[in-house]
Amino acid sequence: MSENENKSATGIDEDTIRFFVWSVWNFFQSSTGIEPEVGTPYLFDSFDHDDYTGIIGVSGNQRGAVYFTMCRELLDSIISKNFPELEKEECSEEQYEEMRNDYAGEMTNIVSGNVRNYLGEQFLISVPVVVTAKDTAMRMTQSTHGIIFPVTWNGFRCHLILSLENNAQTNEHDILERVL
Repeated sequence: MSENENKSATGIDEDTIRFFVWSVWNFFQSSTGIEPEVGTPYLFDSFDHDDYTGIIGVSGNQRGAVYFTMCRELLDSIISKNFPELEKEECSEEQYEEMRNDYAGEMTNIVSGNVRNYLGEQFLISVPVVVTAKDTAMRMTQSTHGIIFPVTWNGFRCHLILSLENNAQTNEHDILERVL
């Protein structure tokens, strides 16, 4: 199979897509002991995000962004599973909201970091940013469509969105290095 035949409609190769799916599955399984169900992915050029969306910028061999969007209830459930000693009532709402934002960013960072371990040093990821304006349409960062992966965990729905494309400059540089 040629390299072009191994690419999805977005330009992301199938192995990378599989590893992102595994990384999401592994995050939920490892951190909560509850397996998620990853639904059928679909292409989209914009999406309405949920209560919290972690965003990681990607550069290097790929460029674009990884989005992980989820509802407040999912975050609260994961936080309570990971920090059973923490009583929500002991924190002010402001402190708990800060924890939600931190954990939404951390979830996105863990998933992207695991993929970086697989793809190597040329898959560069940024520090996560968290957006909290529910039902705001977000456009993909690249000219390609994004791939949206619906995920169901413990009765809650969230979405992993990949908006990545090969970085032509890096690929040309890699080809020149191989030739020389």
